[in-house]
Amino acid sequence: MMNIQKIKNEIINYSKLIGFDLIGFAKADPFINEYNLLKERKQRGLISPFEETDLEKRCFPDKIMKGAKTIIVFALNYLNHYNSSIRFTKEYLEEKKKEGVFSKYACIVDYHTIIKDKLFKVAKFIKDRFNADSRFFVDSGAILERAAAQRAGIGYIGANTCLFTKEYGSYVFLGEIITNIDLPEDEPIESLCNRCEKCIFACPTGALYEPFKLNPFKCLSYLTQSKKAITDKKMIKAFANRLFGCDSCQDVCPNNQLKNVLIKNHREFLLDYKLPLDPFYIFKIGNKEYKEHFGSTPIEWRGKNILRRNALIVISNAGELDKLDKNVILKDTSEIVREQAKVLLI
Repeated sequence: MMNIQKIKNEIINYSKLIGFDLIGFAKADPFINEYNLLKERKQRGLISPFEETDLEKRCFPDKIMKGAKTIIVFALNYLNHYNSSIRFTKEYLEEKKKEGVFSKYACIVDYHTIIKDKLFKVAKFIKDRFNADSRFFVDSGAILERAAAQRAGIGYIGANTCLFTKEYGSYVFLGEIITNIDLPEDEPIESLCNRCEKCIFACPTGALYEPFKLNPFKCLSYLTQSKKAITDKKMIKAFANRLFGCDSCQDVCPNNQLKNVLIKNHREFLLDYKLPLDPFYIFKIGNKEYKEHFGSTPIEWRGKNILRRNALIVISNAGELDKLDKNVILKDTSEIVREQAKVLLI
């Protein structure tokens, strides 16, 4: 086999050729510190349904792939000239209070498909070129992607628990490949987080209760995707006009200000239309229209009625619930919408 540094360079060059912005390499050693922290979180009931519950699988790469030697981490910037104008600040949300707001990552083509395709190509390149085995992951919960990215020198974890890169802030998607080639590791980079705690003060629900500590069940990114009616009146109010996702803790960070980050404007993420923002239209949306508007986005997989539930909350928060027929919404075909309507009409 050729020199391992040459193998690493070839993988980097190929990965950049197919569009990845950052590539880092880390040893596939156990994540012991993270394992202990996760055990504590699990005991406190702070593991969300979106996370892998098998902690050993998450923290010991050889549980995922026998003979694992290296974790290769990839980052792809998702900002473009449209979604970068969306700012989850009090001023922006107030300005847009008569319409809904989507998280920046939700306003683009679903990243799972795009990154999986790229990771598949890199894994195939590794197999064909070096006859090595590998497995790839994107947002699967099976691997601690932020910890792996930090170890691989892609970035550092900020007080809001997001992975920050020097070039793009936290506005990146991550993907990972575990391989049985033992490749040179990269050095972790210096953290630029100065614990100013702006993210904590900006969190509308108190989900960020300490630097680097998050209660996922209070996080609006989680709640706007949950499959139950939102019953806590404080949480309902905190929704404001969020239709899907929340970027508040990211948008206030000094290291995420647009003057400090690059916008790659990757064409593959761009929709050829703008998402509808009228909560009344979204609440009344049919299956065909939902598929047309949201079928290509990360929103689609949660289903139409989750988004309709959110639209109903946005309408209520704008003080316009009386514009809907009370009897109609209480008899809606969706159980989650009916239950949410009962809560809002109390």
